[in-house]
Amino acid sequence: MELGLHDLTGFDGRCDAIYFASIDEGQTVEPPPNVSEPLADWRREVLGLTEAPIARTGYDLVVVGGGYAGMGAAISAARMGCKVALIQDRPVLGGNGSSEVRVWAMGNIRRGRYPHLGEIIEEFADKATKSPGRAEEFGDEQKEAIVRAEKNIDLFLNHHAFACENENGKLISVQTFDTRTSQHSEFFGKLFCDCTGHETVGILAEADWEMEPKDRMGMSNMWTWAEVDQVTDFPKTPWALELQMADFPYPRDHHGQWFWESGFNKNAVADAEGIRDHNLRAVYGAFNAMKNNDGAEKHRNAVLTWVAFIGGPRESRRLLGDVILSQEDVITKREFDDGCVPSTWSIDLHYPKKQYAEKFPDNPFISIAIHDRRIDREYGYPVPYRCFYSRNVDNLFMAGRNIGVTHQALGTTRVMKTCGMMGEVVGRAANICVKHACQPRDVYETHIEELIELLKLPGTTRHKSVGGSDTVDANAVSAIKTHDASSGKLEYSSQSK
Repeated sequence: MELGLHDLTGFDGRCDAIYFASIDEGQTVEPPPNVSEPLADWRREVLGLTEAPIARTGYDLVVVGGGYAGMGAAISAARMGCKVALIQDRPVLGGNGSSEVRVWAMGNIRRGRYPHLGEIIEEFADKATKSPGRAEEFGDEQKEAIVRAEKNIDLFLNHHAFACENENGKLISVQTFDTRTSQHSEFFGKLFCDCTGHETVGILAEADWEMEPKDRMGMSNMWTWAEVDQVTDFPKTPWALELQMADFPYPRDHHGQWFWESGFNKNAVADAEGIRDHNLRAVYGAFNAMKNNDGAEKHRNAVLTWVAFIGGPRESRRLLGDVILSQEDVITKREFDDGCVPSTWSIDLHYPKKQYAEKFPDNPFISIAIHDRRIDREYGYPVPYRCFYSRNVDNLFMAGRNIGVTHQALGTTRVMKTCGMMGEVVGRAANICVKHACQPRDVYETHIEELIELLKLPGTTRHKSVGGSDTVDANAVSAIKTHDASSGKLEYSSQSK
């Protein structure tokens, strides 16, 4: 018997699960509840899961979010002797820099005050030659191999953080839901780092935050197409946006690039699915114009080769640190004594492109980037450490696009290699927190000189323990080997411990 699922709503629909029931003739089965809390209870009962979450303990640092920032934080802390849990809600690491989204990593590394920052990021950064690149250029397997080679990291893929316990301004635990098995887990740690981009942990922990009320940067779903040797068909897409060739920029070089972006005045968290769907309706509407409307004659042999089913967001909520970095700080080169991560990207803010906004003024889907280039791209602007921890949740770090910056300053700090270096700094600071039984703020107020010394160390530096002074193989070259895209094989060996 063959079972098929026919999506009548368009392409890229979502199906959470299929429920099979064995019944006798004449019997009926009551459908599952359609409300979140009762559905969770029903699912747990049907699957035979325990009501209490699995307790996962013994962590110095719990990192939530497995993009560049989260990987940087986890690897950096682990090499400094911390026991780390790395929690990622997708089956692959990399976030926007994974094969699921395929944004190539930008931002210069290994420069500025601490030129060893970025060496960890360099180990797993993509090698894409176009935007979007090919899946194999993003090295999903290599990223996972690098993380799993670290004996101090426990990696939890497909784990979605949905709740936390906090007490007296301090995080105690984070609860997750395994999206494959539905099992709940509770992670206990001394320190936590929100690398979710959307500030998921910070919101749950009641951390101070802000979000632009409107005119935010949007979310992109990139795509590619090709030309083959025979005429091809493409189905009518009545559910897509009705477009003609003049309604969108022609996808040159067979690529629908970063500017296929929408959601500027939508809530990037609450409306994330709607923004994604609008992007997909735009992409399929554009290709329908190429195949079935006024572009048909020139695209008889055109085929779609890839469409990102996961959107790549740029901006949503931002946690507030002891320092909120502004555009003025950056362009006037204001000096902070804890400046560390070199931000080298221009202040790059996205807006709807007027040429293509007239037909869908309430939700444009093509953007333009406006650059303020008053940035020293060679040296970089040193982003302060105090942007990397919450001002009101004592043991909460953050790294990535949800740090303590204004909307304008986010334009330079948000690119992935820069976010990854933030994670590297957090990992070094976590070592100090555990060593001295202190909080992230104390690192600046009491132990800043110690942090400075740690930031001078190469990325391959290892401490046998948090409190120990032993540095193991400080100048070693990573034993991780690159992913061989042609063979599909991945080789790696454990690095020196």
